[in-house]
Amino acid sequence: LALASVAGYLLLTEIIIAGERQIADGQRRLEKGRPALEEGKAKLGAGKRALSEGKKDYEQAKDNPFMISADKLLKGGKGFKEARERIAEGEKQVAAGEDKVNVGESRLEAGELELRRGREQLGLAKDARVACALGAAFFASLSIVLGICWRRSLARMFTHAERSGTSVTK
Repeated sequence: LALASVAGYLLLTEIIIAGERQIADGQRRLEKGRPALEEGKAKLGAGKRALSEGKKDYEQAKDNPFMISADKLLKGGKGFKEARERIAEGEKQVAAGEDKVNVGESRLEAGELELRRGREQLGLAKDARVACALGAAFFASLSIVLGICWRRSLARMFTHAERSGTSVTK
């Protein structure tokens, strides 16, 4: 049991070292992910503002009969058509940006949860390693004590057999 406890201690030490590396790597990835998410949110906010301003300008131009007439005369109505297409494209880009930000937030939350779980498991592994070390010490001590007692009983058996003149090997 002492040897099994030592083996468990060594195995848990290797697992703990690997776990600490994984946690450090996960922490670094989280630290990189947070600013990237904030940058994505800032870009999304800027895109929403630009889209809102574009829609506002389009609505103002659409309400101006002079602008409508000028577009029809000079561009054949293509200016308003292009503006509608650009607004539709902007809405698609904003929607895609919102999706990416949402995915990024959920990945960041999942990473934080996984990191928390990993830390908890690492704590349990460290506790188990301490238990293995204590078990190894206890069983080694017990083996020594039992070995001494067993040796004394063998010595008594041989000395008793010599006094009585009988052989122990029979």
